[in-house]
Amino acid sequence: MSQAIRQDAIYALGYTDEERQRLTEQAELFRSCTTRVLQEAGLGPGAHVLDVGCGVGDVSLLASSLVGPDGSVVGVDLDARSLVLARKRVCERELTNVTFVEGDFREFVSPQPFDAVVGRFVLMYQGEPAAALGYLAGLVRPGGVIVFQEQDLHCPHIARPEAVDTWCEALERVTEVFEASGMNTRIGLGLYDLFVEAGLAPPHMHIDVHVLTPADMLGPKVAAHTLRSLMPIFERFRVATPEELDPDTYADRLLADLAASQAVLG
Repeated sequence: MSQAIRQDAIYALGYTDEERQRLTEQAELFRSCTTRVLQEAGLGPGAHVLDVGCGVGDVSLLASSLVGPDGSVVGVDLDARSLVLARKRVCERELTNVTFVEGDFREFVSPQPFDAVVGRFVLMYQGEPAAALGYLAGLVRPGGVIVFQEQDLHCPHIARPEAVDTWCEALERVTEVFEASGMNTRIGLGLYDLFVEAGLAPPHMHIDVHVLTPADMLGPKVAAHTLRSLMPIFERFRVATPEELDPDTYADRLLADLAASQAVLG
């Protein structure tokens, strides 16, 4: 790649076994909305799908269930240890339509075009996301689809009756450290411009928001696990200390504050 291209963001969450566990928890949190996005994009029986930045394989497994035995899914990721776990999960489910390849998806070559390229929380880490999209477009057959879910940490938040400081303060620190690491924290709503810049048709877009409630156990758990995974880079960029964020007690504290105020956050 050209030296003029901006360096990719640091994957601030790291490549530890604990982070891989966090990814599976996060996948459960986003399962319903990711499934809906893939279905609305037209993934169905017999489709051949490329899942880029597949990690431990959660999106690949979802796609596999949609395309069925007559379809196929190829997952590509740079982290070999994540792919070991992904392959293990495929074997445990006795799936025959999913394979994984280690490598940079921007250099992936396929002898046959795909019906769809999909990715979740991937473009936000790319130095040149429009160039990445343009490359992936060359791997899709005419009439195929490109589907990405990306976060936008600057979307206005909704709270009833009012925001909870425990959540807002942590989100502010997380956004700060992601930006320090080079991640594009505004890429969600920026997908429209990226698709157009890549020479693609303007994308159909919508926003999905996980709602935190006093009865929500998974959301606070994922939030706490995220703080734990980010802790080394919080300290590296001097954004926060373990004592300030205390990830080990964060989920309990967030749940307690939600319950005390009967707050619902989106």
